[in-house]
Amino acid sequence: MGKRSKLPSEAFSLVEAARHIGQGVKSQWRAGWACFLAILVCLMAPILPVYAADHATRTITFLSSGLKTAATSQSSAFDVSAYAEGQVFVDVTAEGSVSTLDITIQTSPDNVTWYTHTTVAQISATGQTRVAVTNFGNYMRIYYAVTGTSMTFSVVGVFKN
Repeated sequence: MGKRSKLPSEAFSLVEAARHIGQGVKSQWRAGWACFLAILVCLMAPILPVYAADHATRTITFLSSGLKTAATSQSSAFDVSAYAEGQVFVDVTAEGSVSTLDITIQTSPDNVTWYTHTTVAQISATGQTRVAVTNFGNYMRIYYAVTGTSMTFSVVGVFKN
């Protein structure tokens, strides 16, 4: 067997120094790639598609379907502060004699003082009415007035952020 030569201590120190430099370069290279990928993600984020899951929606039944006789009343109040826009659907399924239905969408900043947001055109027959709502307060409710005999109707809202 041949003799193994020993490296002088100076050569060993140079080899170790080169190894440490190589590891430092690898570490810097990895950090550079990580930085590049982070910048790429930040640049791409505004043009990535928006999915339906990104828009939370909530369906609120303000008034369930039922016969309401000549009277005025309002629904319960609902917190809609987390939403930016919505649709309110009025579905009249029966109208008794010569009756009319007046719907007013009311909003409130504090669930105490109520303001008229939108007045829906007077309804005097069966059918569906849709109203888009935006820029509403923290709370919303439906105020209604039935004149004449009776109306059977429901009011549902769908809100999204």
